[in-house]
Amino acid sequence: MSSTTLSVLLFPTRVCLWLLTLLYWTLVYGAAGVTACMILVRMAWKGLSDPRGTFRWTARERPPACLRDPTLGAHGYLRCRSSGLRLHFVSKGDSRNPLLLFLHGFPENWYSWRYQLREFSVQYHTVALDLRGCGDSAAPYSVEDYTLDKLLDDIRDTISGLGHTSCVLVGHDWGGMLAWHFALERPDMVRRLVVMNAPHPASWLDAVLRRPSQLLRSSQACFFQLPLLPEIALSMEDFRLVRSLLCGGRAGIRNRARRLTEAELEGYLYYLAQPGRLTASLNYYRALLSNTLYRHQDVEVACMLIWGEADGVLVEGMSGGARPYARGSVVVHSIPDCSHWVQQDQPETVNKLLWDFLLLREPLHY
Repeated sequence: MSSTTLSVLLFPTRVCLWLLTLLYWTLVYGAAGVTACMILVRMAWKGLSDPRGTFRWTARERPPACLRDPTLGAHGYLRCRSSGLRLHFVSKGDSRNPLLLFLHGFPENWYSWRYQLREFSVQYHTVALDLRGCGDSAAPYSVEDYTLDKLLDDIRDTISGLGHTSCVLVGHDWGGMLAWHFALERPDMVRRLVVMNAPHPASWLDAVLRRPSQLLRSSQACFFQLPLLPEIALSMEDFRLVRSLLCGGRAGIRNRARRLTEAELEGYLYYLAQPGRLTASLNYYRALLSNTLYRHQDVEVACMLIWGEADGVLVEGMSGGARPYARGSVVVHSIPDCSHWVQQDQPETVNKLLWDFLLLREPLHY
């Protein structure tokens, strides 16, 4: 078949993909524009009614005590072979045991895995990584530094830099999206995959195009595509929107016994308040939202998806979206009355599900 004939045959497909991409970005920037208008009105109102409180920030010069808790593990750094960036992590357990690697989401850092670091260190080398731009890891400023390939290289370099050849990979939110992609790209380095409140990349696109309610719930991710304005909005009133995201009545942790104390909340705000850190975190959305459209493959490794049903960010029902793409075994668990912050909201339930999955399928030695 000649190249000309092939081009003609592929033309309808290319047009459809182009139209789908156009529709996708129209929806994204449309939602961003609506959200921006609402936030600008709120900023103007608050700025006029209480200018001192609106543009108030607390100076955070020292990390809070919760980030220095020795019972959570030892702090360490590694140098990525691909980028030369220095990444921070907290590890607990014998390094000779299988690696259990945790990847956090936004606006979190390694501290979101505190319940799991303690729980699984008895049989695993548990490591909670600060992704690039987050926590105490290096934070390059450019959006191009947060492309999918570079972030996946960080995960690969972390596994090898810790002295392992593979791991049980656990991710939440954006960390879950990275975990999906890493399992797709490097199944040889993923013994088992656990994802929490992060849909398979293909089901994310389907949800955006088929469910208007998902687009509304994802308006914050669309809003983050804009320059500068999201940084201003999130940091106003000493990070009030971030506080609401983690602790508010609609989106925050629902379990009264596990709601963040002010000291625990500072474990997240401290890093976000450092120069350039908030922009670095938002660059995940700016770079990755365009990388999740057509890199859809089948998941070859055994995986478990855990979903908090009361997620204020993602539509209930997206949890089942991984099944059509699973070629290995797949287990899906929904936790009632549990927020998006599932591993912090219901740590006992999450830990039990993890133990059941790991002990049933995962050998304890390499």
